[in-house]
Amino acid sequence: MENLLYLNAVLPYIYMIAVFVIKMNPIDMNPVYATCGIAMLVQIAITLIVSVLSKNKSKLAEVNLKVKLIQIPYYVSFFVITGLLFLILMGLMGIGIFVLPVFLAIDAAIFTTTVIPAEICAIKLKMSKKITVGRLLLYLIFNTWYVIDIPMAFCIRNDYRETVSFSGNQLSEASSTQA
Repeated sequence: MENLLYLNAVLPYIYMIAVFVIKMNPIDMNPVYATCGIAMLVQIAITLIVSVLSKNKSKLAEVNLKVKLIQIPYYVSFFVITGLLFLILMGLMGIGIFVLPVFLAIDAAIFTTTVIPAEICAIKLKMSKKITVGRLLLYLIFNTWYVIDIPMAFCIRNDYRETVSFSGNQLSEASSTQA
């Protein structure tokens, strides 16, 4: 089920390509924007449902890390393109200020698809008493910051790996003492 979240890694690229390819053709862009907006909302809802219902939070943390790593080129290109568009449109009598909320909404929607699984994994780590309250707060706060969310995803994944390997060591020690 967690493998569905790999779509979060690919869909931002598809949205960007769809908008730029269709933008080159002289057609009405409103249906394209509406479709992309609805698809983003559905994507966020599916991400939330899959993350909450995921039985294997360790795999969820692993998938979330991979999705974040795959999205790095998207974010670099998104920030460069939107930054240039904003500067150009600000030069045209300040109309760029009206486009900025759209860029921020798109960015927030895409970023939400990686924040949700990370936050749920962090909460699950605390609920199973594998991390402290301080570490939970660290994860919850810094998972919502760009660039810093990548090291946090590594930390969450490592916390799950340590608990799995620790449990495995306990099992092997228990079986050797019984023998």
